[in-house]
Amino acid sequence: MIWAALTVTFYSITAYGDKYISAKLTCTPEEYTFFVSLVTVFWLALCLPFTGWRLGMDRYCIFFLVCLVVWKVLEFYTTAILLRHMEPYELKAWLGINMILSYGINLWEGKSSFRVSILILALCLLTGIWLILTDKKRASGGMGKYIAVCLLYIVSKFMYGLQMGKMARYGNSVSILILVLLIVALIQLPRLPRRKLPAGKEMTGVILSRLTNAAGLMTEAEAAASNIFFYTLIQPLQLFVLFVACLITGRPMSRKKRAGSILCVAAVLLSSMALL
Repeated sequence: MIWAALTVTFYSITAYGDKYISAKLTCTPEEYTFFVSLVTVFWLALCLPFTGWRLGMDRYCIFFLVCLVVWKVLEFYTTAILLRHMEPYELKAWLGINMILSYGINLWEGKSSFRVSILILALCLLTGIWLILTDKKRASGGMGKYIAVCLLYIVSKFMYGLQMGKMARYGNSVSILILVLLIVALIQLPRLPRRKLPAGKEMTGVILSRLTNAAGLMTEAEAAASNIFFYTLIQPLQLFVLFVACLITGRPMSRKKRAGSILCVAAVLLSSMALL
């Protein structure tokens, strides 16, 4: 359980670090993608003496690497855009849809049986997301464009996870991540706007947020190896922790948004436990 608890802690800190980079430093999607990728590579490289470098190359591996780069760029861009207008827990609530999608794929492949309870919880999750979306403070602006970016975020996360699983036969996760994120960072170089880049305390915040991300990647692997039950609960527990943190810090929240948020958190937690 300790590994899962550490992972939730590290990833929750990272989520606020992402919010800091995107909203506080007002980084463009290109800047956000570059900083997040490059600094994460730095911390992951320090882990190589413990994990080793293992990555076999053939044409299928190269194809999957290209796909991972595409999905990771899309994930970072959408994250940078969304975190300017939403709290970190809201972003995690959207990821609950991926859990339902995974369940649907397992149904299609005959790996799971149909459960009415999961369908009800999926409807609760979608209802909660809709309540948050239609909150009066978010009503102004292009709702359609906002939803489109959220859906792109979900697709990028889902496809990245799916193809990362297929890459496991070619090497360890640290080696794959270093190569993918390094390519992502290099792609952003020509696209970086010409302005003064973060430095001093601002850059320290960026570096520390990636340290917790790298640490979370390590403890997540340990959690998966030690206890699959607690590993499965990492995502819903992180959503719960981020929501509680939002309440404790007194972030403005209407009754409608609060109700939708509680519905999302409950639906994701119960769905995770039901699918074990």
